[in-house]
Amino acid sequence: MRIVSVLLLMSMLFSACQIESTPSSPPGLDCTTIVDGMHALRAGLSIPDHFMDEVPVRTGSEFDPNQYFTVLTHLSMPPGMTLDYVYHRDWLGAFPILYARPLDQPRFAIEADLAAAGASTDYLASVQTDDSPQGYFEWVALGIMGNQFYLYWHANYNDIQIVCDRQQAIAIARSLDSGFGQPMPPIDWMRIRLLNDVEPAVTIGEQTVEVRLVTFSHWGGFSRLTVSIQRAFPHTILDTQREVLIPYDCGILF
Repeated sequence: MRIVSVLLLMSMLFSACQIESTPSSPPGLDCTTIVDGMHALRAGLSIPDHFMDEVPVRTGSEFDPNQYFTVLTHLSMPPGMTLDYVYHRDWLGAFPILYARPLDQPRFAIEADLAAAGASTDYLASVQTDDSPQGYFEWVALGIMGNQFYLYWHANYNDIQIVCDRQQAIAIARSLDSGFGQPMPPIDWMRIRLLNDVEPAVTIGEQTVEVRLVTFSHWGGFSRLTVSIQRAFPHTILDTQREVLIPYDCGILF
């Protein structure tokens, strides 16, 4: 019985090695360039001093989220529209609130002005795709990563990252050994190596689009996210399903 168990374990390890060597990027869908490019745009950003005031005021000299479109080349704003934000701050932390505004209207300087005007903060509804699989993936990526800048204190719980392939999932798990949080148990290492369908996938139907991808959070672990989107513009999210694949909690509290 013990020999059988050993042989079974060796078979699983051999299968995992074979799976790990599988090509990681499906043709026509570029995940790594998008994720790395968005991170690069925000690399080295520090929160402006005036955003730490009791009432943060947006001046226009801060990070411009329209830079995202230099990376998300399958997305665009409608003519005459731009992406903007106000900065929210309370006793638990601080973060940007994105919205779309007409170019011929001045930006809202503070969150209270945005609220008083009744302006929508559903900025994704104003972002157009080119109706390609890559475009819909980028649309979901913008929704996940778009407001992950100038995060302060508890807002740093918003750390969801898109996992592009199995190799990246393994690298994330490896980083936990000496980085942020605590190591994953050995059994979870095995589960990571046996993960299927890690690469993002997009299915375009006549009226709806389904985007499937794997994400990681230090306060949740690896999950599979399935987003159903209205294909016609303005695009809206019709349904979101999240399946926990490998749970994890770094054990750190802000």
